[in-house]
Amino acid sequence: MSNWKQTQWVDETGQVTTIQDVLAILKDDPVVSLELKALDHIPSVLIQEKKLENADLSFPIIVVEKSGVFQMILDGHHRRHKAIMEKRTHILAKILKKGIFNTHH
Repeated sequence: MSNWKQTQWVDETGQVTTIQDVLAILKDDPVVSLELKALDHIPSVLIQEKKLENADLSFPIIVVEKSGVFQMILDGHHRRHKAIMEKRTHILAKILKKGIFNTHH
């Protein structure tokens, strides 16, 4: 998506959740240092070279957790890929546990 602020997800009932909704939910949650290997089971998306070059690792990725298991990366695939390429072991993250994403997308 060319405009990050237009990022949104639609669940099976048709309810739309925007990146702004997610950021509002997470605004008071801490940024954590997440071990990258904890995300190994989550498939990546198509990585665009320009977005990869511009990926800023000082911004946390957003990961959905359900029942103690990371389900998906909502935002930050390019940052995760860049961190892996730079041979980092951890990445800054915010963990979404609020239940707005209950299934794999």
